Amino acid sequence: MAQIQSELLFVPQPEFDLLENPLFLKGLNSTFHKGLTEYEKFKILRPIIGDYELDEFDMPIIKNINQNNTDFEHLRAVAFNKVNKFEVKRNILSVTFCYDKVIESIWNNPLNRLRDFANCAAVATPDYSIYPKMNKNIVRFNTFRNRWLGVIWQNLGCNVFPTIGWCEPDTYDICFSGCQKGLPVVISTLGCKKNLEVFFKGFSEMKKRIQPSIIIVIGDMIKGMTGKFVNFVFEDLFISGKRQVRLSSLPQIFEIKEIGYGF
Repeated sequence: MAQIQSELLFVPQPEFDLLENPLFLKGLNSTFHKGLTEYEKFKILRPIIGDYELDEFDMPIIKNINQNNTDFEHLRAVAFNKVNKFEVKRNILSVTFCYDKVIESIWNNPLNRLRDFANCAAVATPDYSIYPKMNKNIVRFNTFRNRWLGVIWQNLGCNVFPTIGWCEPDTYDICFSGCQKGLPVVISTLGCKKNLEVFFKGFSEMKKRIQPSIIIVIGDMIKGMTGKFVNFVFEDLFISGKRQVRLSSLPQIFEIKEIGYGF
C-alpha cells in the first residue's frame, strides 16, 4: 500500500470556512480549463484531500481511528438529511439508507454537510446501491464513491464508519476493499431475507476480510448473524413525501457467539 499526498487540492466554496486549512493552500493545475471555479475543477478531477493510502485494488482506505472515542452505548442513528435539525449532535450516527437519487447529492456536493458531519459522533459512508447482476464497473464506481467520500471526510476531522454492501462472490474483492482491518462497519439487512444465501456468504466473507470491531446493523437482525453488534431498526420505511425514512433505536452493544445459519 502506498502512502500518497494529493497534489491536487482545491479552494472550497466560501461557506465552508476552510480557507485556513493547510490542505487547501495549493491550487489545481493552472493549465486546467480556466472557465471553471476551483470547486468545479475539484468535482471533475476528484482528488483526495490530504494524505491517503490505496489498497491492492486501488481503493482509498478508510482508516481505523477514533473508535475508542465513540460512545456506542448511546449512539443514535439519524438520516443524513435530518442531522442539521439537531442542535446537539455528539451522539448521532449519520446514515444514508435512502434512494440513490437522494444520496446522489452527497457525491455532487461532497463538502456541503461537512460541518454537521464533523459534529456527529460518527458518519457512515453513503450506501450507493450494489445489486446482483449489476455491471462490475458500476459496482466498482459505487464502492469507490463510498470510500472516496469516507477518506476525505476522515481527513477533514470526521469520525467515519464505512457502509458495506455486497452481492455475488465475484464482487467481494471490490466490495470489501478500502477498509482497514478492525474498524467499525455499518450494514443494512433491508431486503436481505429474500436471498439469505447471498447475504450470509457475503456477511461471513466481510467479517473474515475486514474483521470489524463492531457491526452496526440498520434493519432487523437475521437469525444466524454472529459478532458484536449495535442494532437500529427502521420504522415506516420509504414512507411517502419528503420524510422518506424515520429511524427508531434502542442503542446497546450485544454479542452473538452461537453458530447459526450458514452455507
